[in-house]
Amino acid sequence: MKTAVQHGGGWPAILYSIRMGHRVGYRNLWRTLSSRNVCKTCALGMGGQQGGMRNEQGHWPEVCKKSIQAAAADMQGAIQPNFYQQYSINQLKKFSPKELEQAGRITTPLLLKPGSKHYQPIDWTVAFDRVAQKLKQTDPRRAFFYFSGRSSNEAGFLLQLFARVFGTNHINNCSYYCHQASGVGLSQSLGTGTATIQLEDLDHCDLLFLMGANPSSNHPRLLTKLKNIRRRGGKIIVINPVVEKGLIEFRIPSNLKSLLFGSKIASEYIQVRPGGDLAMFSGLAKFILEQNAIDSDFIDSATEGFNDFKLKIQNLNWDDIELGSGLQRKEIERVGESYVVAKNAVFSWCMGITHHAHGAATVQNIVNLALLRGMIGKKNAGVLPIRGHSNVQGMGSMGVTPALKEAVFNQLTAEGVFVPSFKGYDTMACIQAAYKGEMNFAFCLGGNLYGSNPDSNRTTRAFSNIDTVVYLSTTLNTGHAWGTGKETIILPVLARDEEHQSTTQESMFNFVRLSDG
Repeated sequence: MKTAVQHGGGWPAILYSIRMGHRVGYRNLWRTLSSRNVCKTCALGMGGQQGGMRNEQGHWPEVCKKSIQAAAADMQGAIQPNFYQQYSINQLKKFSPKELEQAGRITTPLLLKPGSKHYQPIDWTVAFDRVAQKLKQTDPRRAFFYFSGRSSNEAGFLLQLFARVFGTNHINNCSYYCHQASGVGLSQSLGTGTATIQLEDLDHCDLLFLMGANPSSNHPRLLTKLKNIRRRGGKIIVINPVVEKGLIEFRIPSNLKSLLFGSKIASEYIQVRPGGDLAMFSGLAKFILEQNAIDSDFIDSATEGFNDFKLKIQNLNWDDIELGSGLQRKEIERVGESYVVAKNAVFSWCMGITHHAHGAATVQNIVNLALLRGMIGKKNAGVLPIRGHSNVQGMGSMGVTPALKEAVFNQLTAEGVFVPSFKGYDTMACIQAAYKGEMNFAFCLGGNLYGSNPDSNRTTRAFSNIDTVVYLSTTLNTGHAWGTGKETIILPVLARDEEHQSTTQESMFNFVRLSDG
């Protein structure tokens, strides 16, 4: 039997980091982490021209086991030449994601021919010729391009431009499977699809809502900010159906006191029913209106549609709110009381909010809660969608979307670039089209599109219908085993800290960094 996990972080995270350092060499790992390159993992942001392991405020050291894991994966030696002869596709399917990644770096183009059971190394000329020939044969409306959030802004911009010159608008990125609801909801409500706060605002807020997110696992460095909110007397209200031990207590390895004794994170832990967030937030809005705790001056001067919203909320009854949220009225009102007395509140969320059919509506309800008390456009308060990949936000900024912004479209046209005007598919629509046999070519820059899809069997069938699938990757992943087309080509690429020229990345706080390469 194993001892139940009682907290996040701590000595297990330190020991894991030590093992990674031993695997690739401590000096090499330190040199990589200290270089002026942006961290490859989450979008919290770290590294760049202020030096490695520094955040946007210049604080050092800013590093976590996920940073070390990503760096170590790219520091591996090459996959051994006999690997591809030794392991067939069916055998690779039995590998775990960890085993595939730790097989080594991909250093030569690979080809999986129609009907073949093994990848075979090929030279670059053959690889480029096969890709170019297939592009010439393909109707652009039957091709799509997918981008990982670990790509650079420059790579994203150039590849989406290439795809549009080729003639397709089926261009998308990994955010369509995570924070697309945030982008839609925020844009419609506020005119911006990104955060309204900066990192430093977390040092001065007195209430933070953490909704549908587990940063103790996915954004560990954020836990220092949460710990400090509690230390100065602020509150952290976690809203999540599942109790995550790391959100109850986290032991921050870089803080001796926290490492030894632990840091309490959640002031309150609200276990809402899965999908019940929309009902809960409606209940919070109803409580705020009943208490007349709104910022009337802000609402009158900076918002529109308040009366319609107020009437809609007032017409809701508490029985329906309790049923929809899975919470009792008194639980919702207790949370509301904390919000009423807060001077600076931040609303943060992740995919537990967005991965629902009503994700965009829930995000808009979060915004409405913030607007009711004037927490938008205010220092030390606002909304924060917690982004995943280190440059997923930059992909959107670079136009890696089915539809370009009108100003970008007009500028490219003015420069003599013909941009197709038909409506492009988002990520899900591309997979659905492939499943129906309507796609002949797929080009995936990084990431694991197969692994990102919720229905793995359907996704495997979708990929198998595509004539040619091209992957650009540093290491193997499950997509290379399960997400194969009739023909599959893997092209090795350099990581951002290996490139021969500088690139940029954008954090979840709209902060753009320069990586030396």
